[in-house]
Amino acid sequence: MDDANDIIVTQEELPAAIEAMLFVSGDGITAQEMSAIVNVPVKDIEAVLSDLMSRYESNPWSGITIRRADDVYAMMTKPSVKKVVNQMFSPKNSVPLSSASYETLAVIAYNQPCTRAAVETVRGVSSDSIISRLLDRGWIEEAGTLDAPGRPALFRTSKQFLTEFGISSADELPSMELMSYQTIRDLENSLRKAAGAEDKQITIDNIIEKNVDPTEDKDPSEDGE
Repeated sequence: MDDANDIIVTQEELPAAIEAMLFVSGDGITAQEMSAIVNVPVKDIEAVLSDLMSRYESNPWSGITIRRADDVYAMMTKPSVKKVVNQMFSPKNSVPLSSASYETLAVIAYNQPCTRAAVETVRGVSSDSIISRLLDRGWIEEAGTLDAPGRPALFRTSKQFLTEFGISSADELPSMELMSYQTIRDLENSLRKAAGAEDKQITIDNIIEKNVDPTEDKDPSEDGE
């Protein structure tokens, strides 16, 4: 059997090799994993990745981009071709998330990892069904258990959350004090407005720059959640 470490990839061949690995990786691949595959230093991999990301993003003729979530890189379609992709696969319309769901997402994002009890302490109401909905959406995930009686589950935002909201790490979230319900309402309204924008990547800059009426009603179907 051939030894993978015998692979020799020149600097000229490296961009094509990285593109190929990104293309076949599906859920994504780290620079360290690519380095081990092609026997090239991680710093060289990261330099080429940075260049490829800039090229894809600035090329108006390309419907593909490369995004990073934590230490994982993935190739995906640009938000500008969303309508085309949707038409191709004819997906069923998903039920839009309510303002209460975005509020819960904000609490988890700014206090992660946190338990259901911690979320409910901030929100003041039961959040079980909303947390389940966010898990189904793929925006949050379980992150172990708390070392406390009952071993309650901990939740954090997922790589899918980072990808869909256009940030590379939870550390890029803007500083925000979540001590008041009004502040949370401001954020969840902005998130919901940004998510409804057609053909526009959701970014944290879009979220914090919007001036949205914080008194907008919640979805009554969630019964106060």
